Amino acid sequence: MIEKIKQTIKQYGLLKLNEKVVVGLSGGPDSTALAVILAQIAPEMALQLIVAHFNHGLRGDEAKEDEREARRLAKKLHLSFVTRKMDKTEVPKGLSPEDFYRRERYQFFNDLAKSNHAGKIALGHNLQDQAETVLLHLLRGSGLEGLKGIMPLRDGKYIRPLIEVSRQEIISFLDEAGIDYRKDSSNENKLHLRNKIRLELLPYLKNEYNPKIDETLAQMTEILREENKFIKEYVDKALKSTCIKKQKNKIVLNIEYLNMLPLAIQRRLLKELLENFSSQKNGITFLHINSLGKLLQNRESGKKICLPFGIEARREYENLILERTKACAKQIEYLYSVKIPCSIYLAERNLTVRLQLVEKNKINFNVKNKDYLDWDKIQFPLVLRNRREGDWFQPLGMTGRQKLKSFFIDHKITQQKRNEIMLLVDQQAVIWIENMHLNDQVKITPKTKNVLELEII
Repeated sequence: MIEKIKQTIKQYGLLKLNEKVVVGLSGGPDSTALAVILAQIAPEMALQLIVAHFNHGLRGDEAKEDEREARRLAKKLHLSFVTRKMDKTEVPKGLSPEDFYRRERYQFFNDLAKSNHAGKIALGHNLQDQAETVLLHLLRGSGLEGLKGIMPLRDGKYIRPLIEVSRQEIISFLDEAGIDYRKDSSNENKLHLRNKIRLELLPYLKNEYNPKIDETLAQMTEILREENKFIKEYVDKALKSTCIKKQKNKIVLNIEYLNMLPLAIQRRLLKELLENFSSQKNGITFLHINSLGKLLQNRESGKKICLPFGIEARREYENLILERTKACAKQIEYLYSVKIPCSIYLAERNLTVRLQLVEKNKINFNVKNKDYLDWDKIQFPLVLRNRREGDWFQPLGMTGRQKLKSFFIDHKITQQKRNEIMLLVDQQAVIWIENMHLNDQVKITPKTKNVLELEII
């Protein structure tokens, strides 16, 4: 296994001679194997290793024992050890707990690397992590950016030396060497989608379709990485065109030039422009890009749409204008992609919606601002938005569908109020209407196994 890891390091240029490396060590099998193997490789590459352990403080005594074991291993390997315990407890608006904890952990690694002049941060992702990530992104409808998976080297500093090694190889290596490691009990919780993919979907695919599904998906990511790289280089060249003029709060794009580009390049170019123009790079979805595409095909000057973060897109004769405008920011028109679990801050409404999987026995229908849906009956992907022309749903207790417009008229909802009301929409229909109604297709029944909790904060 060590030779395979050396080959990965060489193939992707993960390490250079005499480098300082921060090694993330949670205490689990992957990070434990990473620390042990890098310690063995260190002398021949003159590496200086710093072991870093981040205590999220989420699992009480179990977390304390993780830290003790990580410290013990570092001492055994004769490596310096640094730890930090997260002192923040409140998850910021707009972030899921998982995203928040991940950002705090990476901030610790980056702070440590900066203070020690370390050029690399080593993380313990393995072959199965790669497969899980690809399937997770596939289920969420990602493009090449998502399906290229976990990069062996990212941003020139995050390295994954174990990315081509299987979890079983890692466990066998540790067992044969008599090296102890910790087990995170939260990894067995099937309410988290990644855990469910690891514990149910991957084993099913292995048993029923492809016993080497992990290797197959890893091979796919390698192919897609190169194709994604090619597209990115093409887009980078297109962005330098004189047909794209950037100003402080405005971008002017020549429509004829955009329509001459292959569709894949056009979409990627628009996505990159919007992400760099918006306040949050991860808030632009395919639905936004598709709306821009329709605007490009509409020859009527003056047509406009509002995008997240106060960005207005409009057609002015031969140009497409992207502009930050106060008027658009105030206009109630929004759309947010939903990735469970998550906390989404709606700037347009100045409120947060939290969505997470909960155990069925924890349902409390008497709690204000909480609703519950049958997770297994939802047709993904999910978005949180206000109304659109043609929206429909199946009212609770009814067998037929009803247009949302008719529903609002029946309930005497004013025109302004209709534009403000939040909707949770799956691939098929509206499944939840803010403070009003639930789609009968996703109601909780005695047969419900997995529950999605929606809470307005």
